[in-house]
Amino acid sequence: MSEIRYLIGGGEKLSLETDRPGRNPPNKVHPYDFITARRRLTPLWANTARWLRRLPEIGCPDGEAVIAVTLHPAYLAKAYYPGFLMRGLELRHVGSRGVFIVPERVTGASKTQEAAKAKPSPAPQIFVAGKRNAIDEFARNIQQWHPDAKMAEEFRRIERVEPLSESRLKPTVDKKGKDLDRFPFEVVLHASAEPEDRYILEGFSKFAQSVDAKVDASRRRHVGGLCFVPMHAPLDRAKEFLEFTFLRAMRQMPELVALDPFLRSSTPGFRVQLPDADAASQELNVAIFDGGLPSDHGLDRWVKQFDAPGTGVPVASHQSHGLAVTSAFLFGPLLDGRSLSAPFSNVDHWRVVGADTRNTDFELYDVLDRIQNILESRRYEFVNISLGPATSIDDDDVNRWTSTLDNQFSDGITVATVACGNNGLSSAQHKLNRVQVPSDGVNILGVGAADRPDERWGRAPYSAVGPGRSPGYVKPDFLAFGGSPAAPFFVLGGGRQSLARGANGTSFASPLALRCGVGIRANFQEELYAPTVKALLVHHANDAGLPRTEVGWGRLSHQLEDLVTTGDGEAHVIYQRQMPETGAVRMYIPMPQGVDGNVEITATFCFYCEVNPEDSLNYTRDGLEITFRPDTHKTQKPYLNEEGEQIIPTMPPSDSFFGAADFYHTEVIRRRDAQKWETTLKATKIKRSSSLNDPAFDVTYFSRNHGHNASRRGNIRFALIITLRNRKMANLHDRILQRYRNRLVQLRPRGRIQITPRSSR
Repeated sequence: MSEIRYLIGGGEKLSLETDRPGRNPPNKVHPYDFITARRRLTPLWANTARWLRRLPEIGCPDGEAVIAVTLHPAYLAKAYYPGFLMRGLELRHVGSRGVFIVPERVTGASKTQEAAKAKPSPAPQIFVAGKRNAIDEFARNIQQWHPDAKMAEEFRRIERVEPLSESRLKPTVDKKGKDLDRFPFEVVLHASAEPEDRYILEGFSKFAQSVDAKVDASRRRHVGGLCFVPMHAPLDRAKEFLEFTFLRAMRQMPELVALDPFLRSSTPGFRVQLPDADAASQELNVAIFDGGLPSDHGLDRWVKQFDAPGTGVPVASHQSHGLAVTSAFLFGPLLDGRSLSAPFSNVDHWRVVGADTRNTDFELYDVLDRIQNILESRRYEFVNISLGPATSIDDDDVNRWTSTLDNQFSDGITVATVACGNNGLSSAQHKLNRVQVPSDGVNILGVGAADRPDERWGRAPYSAVGPGRSPGYVKPDFLAFGGSPAAPFFVLGGGRQSLARGANGTSFASPLALRCGVGIRANFQEELYAPTVKALLVHHANDAGLPRTEVGWGRLSHQLEDLVTTGDGEAHVIYQRQMPETGAVRMYIPMPQGVDGNVEITATFCFYCEVNPEDSLNYTRDGLEITFRPDTHKTQKPYLNEEGEQIIPTMPPSDSFFGAADFYHTEVIRRRDAQKWETTLKATKIKRSSSLNDPAFDVTYFSRNHGHNASRRGNIRFALIITLRNRKMANLHDRILQRYRNRLVQLRPRGRIQITPRSSR
């Protein structure tokens, strides 16, 4: 084929606003009645009260304490949050997390107690705060407590009431070279920035003084309902901090990931001739946050270099890393003997680390502050970060880096790529090989490394693995070429002679992925939303059948034609729109006339959302429930419900497409609605063409706050990418454009980037 077929846009013109579907919740089989619940919970309340009485007064600011309330696994959904009960007991929500428990009694006729014990179930654990004396009084009088029907119904949802876990104190990972009497810690408190929570911070300051700790109040930072506090404290007294009940977590202060780009390899470098051309796009705003550039970098035509305030003097090794990262973004992997094309865009390189940063225990607070201040003062459409804490993710809690950047990017304006980390060879048993923060963010693309740039690729052994937290389960989001000893990633090594050197690491896979996103945007005249670009990158990743925990959605080709053009027998259609006020929309899938045989449908949904950092189980505040309807001209047949009433459906029959069982690993939460809170979903299904009659996805928007119902945002943007494949119709792309010519259009290239035509994938 000589003519290039580009992506098809305008899919949103095939969508219709609809009413929100009616909710017919099934009859709930409750594990306990109220009398049984009160009997079994009485000793648990009493034990919790005894624990509270033993706490020192200084550990309970203003006479308040935090306890843990765990609901039965049957009550994971937001509709079952016991808000009425909490208000009645004068307890307030301060956070939550997911735990795995074996309940005393299970629901469902097919389950036995033995089967339940063999497989712990996920359950929501809620952290609630209240007056210590009031909790103690309730524990003493619980047997005489006779609440109204609503409180009684919510009370029986509780499986456990217990003191806060000692797991809040995280293991110390490295004592080498540290002053054990002034050990650096990060403390996370249940305390917002609101004035009414000031007493918690004042109470913690007094508590810290009582154990000879020194809090750095000037670096205290709030994110959502959490406060992150750096401090020095005697290591042998760390356990005493568990007596402060508003403590969410305490860990050794992490250090900055080492910024060493070059590979010790026998592979020789080579000279590079830089292109004599301006960037293809002069309009896009792109930023790289890294270690700076050497004075002789030679990239002034495309790069503006800035030093963030307070960074201190440059460090040569950090500048080498910054140059390598910038080279990967501008030119991709360098090839000996091949001339370089002009970059897709210019870039601002921000130096955010220096010698002063390196010599402080709290360097990461300073670095993140610099990044945040820049992002708040300047609008960037694309951002890459190839540095961060040397810390693998923790399922229980969200790191300050992750929650800060997720909040920063929640408006859906910026495509951000972050390196997942080079700790893939660390201990899998202790989960030290999992992706590092902040690549676990839900509004961030966490990028791992592939070991080769061609079809023989695999995950580079050093590249960190998943899964991520839930939501945010698929991490890394995908892999890009990052280099290996057998196939180095060649980057600019500095000097006016432009010498290429071999490197490897996720630090270079990440800007390479961002380069792909910028290339997509720069190639077309039409505006593409950030969720659309993010969705396209995920959509075109190919997992080659490898485990999702290793490769995420797959490997991303860094050849732009693989991302913006269409081969024979396929069509890529872009939908991008804002959710209507109704909170529900039907997205029709274009089907050409005369299609025969099986049709392969790949769909990727993506949106950005606000987050609740204090609620690791219910981290995302927005969600999409997606229902696939293969024939929208049919109506489901009437049926009888459990009460024998006849139900007459008004919606077309649905078919499976995105399902929790297909999405989650067996050891991760697989509840019925879990995947609807993920910000990115992708699946492929093969359907008979005869069963498809104006097929569509029905999309319903939900919102939650702290795990229970909340008002919906009115401006949420989302994107859908659909690929149709049918081997019997080579001109599928053209046939779709012909049938829907008044609504769908082929995206128009700017003509500044050379694209090679291809016949098929």
